[in-house]
Amino acid sequence: MKPRSEIHRRDFIRTTAVGVGGLGLITWPAATGIAASERHAAANGLVAFRVGTEQWMPNDRFAALLDFFDKCPGTADEIAFFTSGTHPPLPLDEIRRRAALLAERMPRVRERGMAAGINLLSTMGHHEENLEGSLDEPWQRVMDPQGAVSRGSYCPASDGLLDYVDKVYTALAETSPDFLWIDDDVRLMGHMPIGSTCFCPACVQRFSQQTGRPFTRETLVAAFDTGTRDERLALRKQWLDHNRAAINHLFEVIERAVHKAKPGLTLGFMTGDRFYEGYDFAAWAKTLAGPAKSEVRWRPGGGFYSDESLTGLVGKAHDVGRQVSQLPPEVRVIQSEIENFPYDRLRKSVEATVIEAAAHMAAGTTGTAFNVLSQRPDPLDEYEMMLRRIAQMKPFYQALRDELGRHPLAGVWPAWNKDIFAANSLGGAWPQGGSDAIGNMQRAYVLGEIGIPVCYGPQKSVVTALCGPSLFTFSRDELQKIFSGGVLMDVAAWHFLDQLGLSGWTGVKPGPERPRDAIEVLSDHPLNGRYAGWSRDCRQSFWHETAQALEPTSPSIETLARMIDYVGHDLGISMTAFTNELGGRVAVMGYFPWSMMHHLGKSSQMKSVCAWLSNSRLPAWMDSFARTHLWVREPSPDRLACVLLNASLDPVAEPVLNLARKYSEYRWTTMDGNSQTLDPSTAADSQTPRVRLPAIRPWSVSLLTAKG
Repeated sequence: MKPRSEIHRRDFIRTTAVGVGGLGLITWPAATGIAASERHAAANGLVAFRVGTEQWMPNDRFAALLDFFDKCPGTADEIAFFTSGTHPPLPLDEIRRRAALLAERMPRVRERGMAAGINLLSTMGHHEENLEGSLDEPWQRVMDPQGAVSRGSYCPASDGLLDYVDKVYTALAETSPDFLWIDDDVRLMGHMPIGSTCFCPACVQRFSQQTGRPFTRETLVAAFDTGTRDERLALRKQWLDHNRAAINHLFEVIERAVHKAKPGLTLGFMTGDRFYEGYDFAAWAKTLAGPAKSEVRWRPGGGFYSDESLTGLVGKAHDVGRQVSQLPPEVRVIQSEIENFPYDRLRKSVEATVIEAAAHMAAGTTGTAFNVLSQRPDPLDEYEMMLRRIAQMKPFYQALRDELGRHPLAGVWPAWNKDIFAANSLGGAWPQGGSDAIGNMQRAYVLGEIGIPVCYGPQKSVVTALCGPSLFTFSRDELQKIFSGGVLMDVAAWHFLDQLGLSGWTGVKPGPERPRDAIEVLSDHPLNGRYAGWSRDCRQSFWHETAQALEPTSPSIETLARMIDYVGHDLGISMTAFTNELGGRVAVMGYFPWSMMHHLGKSSQMKSVCAWLSNSRLPAWMDSFARTHLWVREPSPDRLACVLLNASLDPVAEPVLNLARKYSEYRWTTMDGNSQTLDPSTAADSQTPRVRLPAIRPWSVSLLTAKG
């Protein structure tokens, strides 16, 4: 084992010369705000903080950390202590030393009324960093399809690593934390400097045994792109099963070690979108619960580290929503990851940070883990403003959890399933090629930007959005069920549906392609209303996307839009509506289907079309012209809960929300804690139930609840 580097040593030695045993020399102030007798009530997990080693390992910094949280007592329900500040695994003896120190630290946290647990930063390793000061064993590192490795990440199936994992988790569990988190290094994609893994000889051999086909790394990679489409998809799905099993086996080792040392200890797992790993969250949660069905937590996350582009806040909320949709109902504590790495206070504003947490709860979490404090051994004065703002927001977070719970969202579902990664790069270069199946699916979330609610799973979906090749991962029965309801789709999805012999459900076929100069004009159709004749020019000379004319294959086709060129020539139909033989309603789009719809005419048309496709089941959508995202739930037949995010610097002065049904009571709550009852009367000029809302200020979150 190599000696620890100077940086690595500083991480531990800065605890001061008195060492672990010297903690008794510190005078600890009495807990404030929450009585020690109430400390276990803090374990509800609504607001957590993740704290780096530079803030908890040195004695003086740890004392200052507790004083920092005392400035806003009751804000943090719990603290999770990182085991490391760098990203490969640590040597076992170093983990044990830090575990001993944590065993001294955590009771001090509980005395302040907060739960205390551990966040093991690296189980198999994230990527290459501080290699001198990290675990250095001759075990297999993760390997990509070309044979390259990440020196900071070990193969999760190697015997040496599994033995190490058993000992590490035993040592941590023996400190009696309130919970123990597994970080998101337990993944098979993105161990810098390489991408998809693990193609080491042992993993390839195991896959050969599982499939009954002898492979080398080279022949396996070639086989992913060889044969018919169905043969390629089948082999790729087997590889996803192999990936699911590799992670599950690692979790079996973790669960046995932890619950042998500390029966019933709560385990948590942090994730991002795990398409390549097979998204087997329900099975992994069951494994981590163990035979005794101990509590399991989850921490969904993604990349949004600064507010240079605030649209990333909503994009991450959608990532989080997909992850939550795959969790079984028994996972109740779901804390979104708010990560401001590298934690420089001015990179992400306080307001963006607290709004992000609310957006994640709107998308499905039940709490938040703030990883926002300094990774430097410096005072936390600059973060006090953030702590106080989180304290102000906590009642709103509680209201969101109370009203939303684990109820699934309703709205338009950009369709995907656990096998969607298999449909990427069907033309070749899988798994490290393009991401067309996933990327196209994600494009449909643009509907959320114009006031149409989106959802993340099929449970409460009222319209399905089909984009690109993702539909190849659905069975014929699943597709028939989808097309028996409402479907919004692009021409690319039509081509893939046609390969399955099912395009008759759409009522159209593609006509001539229009690579330039096409303009869409809304037709004189009831769904377009007063916007008939309004146009949309997406400037193909700037944004290169081929427009596709549509030709009816059924006399029942209705035209929603046509295309013309700059001199007025008719270029054909660009958008259709159709009721098929299954009773399903289908709209096909041939002109910039998932972009450039942020103006009054097109956004209004899309709202009407989605309401029609849902057969009057779309529970709520914005009538107002505003960039307002909606997350909608119907907890029971007579209740509605809708979170609204004004994702614009413009206020919404007189917002109006359309509803699928009338309610007798409406309640409006803002993120600053103001709450009021709203007038339940509907607009006189419409048959659609509506509710008029108070003005919504820029970049703010509000909650509407309705019942009766």
